[in-house]
Amino acid sequence: MDIHLKALSMSKCFKGFGMEDLKQLLAITTKASWKKGQDIFIEGDSGRDMFIICAGKVKIWRENAGHDLALASLSVGESFGEMGLVDDGKRSAGAMAVEDTLALRICYERLMEAPDAATHLFRNIAKALAERLNSANDIIVFQSQSGGKTPPLSTIGKPRPRSPGE
Repeated sequence: MDIHLKALSMSKCFKGFGMEDLKQLLAITTKASWKKGQDIFIEGDSGRDMFIICAGKVKIWRENAGHDLALASLSVGESFGEMGLVDDGKRSAGAMAVEDTLALRICYERLMEAPDAATHLFRNIAKALAERLNSANDIIVFQSQSGGKTPPLSTIGKPRPRSPGE
């Protein structure tokens, strides 16, 4: 099996895909590569692409009090940037190559060239986002129960104001 097809088949976002759907998606992907330490995208950037890691590692981070807070460390077969396919907004977090990294890029504009695969992909992304929302809810409840302050609901999901000089 081709290394790129194998990376797609390993990704949680492509769970339940048949070989034909995977081949359709592979036909519309492009390759992307980054050197160790290179930013893939920055929190707040515009972007409609999703990536599946074929080789290397990627750190997902978010700025917090002037420092980068690591949210996830991803490796071969894992995907990131999925929200870019769903939300036409800004990137909610940044991504950086922790080592030299090769990925497949799925561009929103080309996704409709594989409509059956796109439908299945969006369903899987919805499931993954629901899981993340449930986890976020659990974290907020835990934080509240342990005496921490919870953010005002009106601020959740909204862009944070930038400090001068950012």
